[in-house]
Amino acid sequence: MAQSDYNVGVPKDIIILQSTRDYAAALAGARQAATKLGRPLKLAGYKPNKELGLSASKTVCVEGGYEYPCYTPRGQGGAENSDYLSIEFSDGYAGFAKGYYIVVAALVPPNSAALHQTLARVQRAYPTAYAKRTSVWFGCMH
Repeated sequence: MAQSDYNVGVPKDIIILQSTRDYAAALAGARQAATKLGRPLKLAGYKPNKELGLSASKTVCVEGGYEYPCYTPRGQGGAENSDYLSIEFSDGYAGFAKGYYIVVAALVPPNSAALHQTLARVQRAYPTAYAKRTSVWFGCMH
C-alpha cells in the first residue's frame, strides 16, 4: 500500500459461521469448528467483558499502551488477511448488528479468490456460513 493509504479503512469480507449473544455458545461453536475444519482457534486471550463485549487482561491492555478494558477486532491495525477461527465482538466492525459474539473463519479481500475458495471449503461443513463486507483499520492504533 502506498504511504497515503495508511490510517484508512480497508474493505474486507469476513466469513462468519455463527453469531450469538452467549459467549459460552460461541466458544463451544468455535472449538467444534476448529476440529471440523482443521484450522487453528486463536482467542488472543480475550474474555467476555460487560463494557466492551470482549477484552484482553488488564496486564495485556496496560502493557500494550491501552486502558483496561481493551479489544482490538481481528484485522484492525494491519488490515491483514487471515485464515483461522476466532471469536470477535460485532460492535468492533462497521455495519454489524451490535452485541453479538461472532465465530469468524477468515478475513479476506472482497470478492477475491481467497473469499470464494475459503467460503466453499467452510460451507462443506457449515452450509449456513456466509461472508459479510466490513471495513478494518489500517494504520496506527494509538
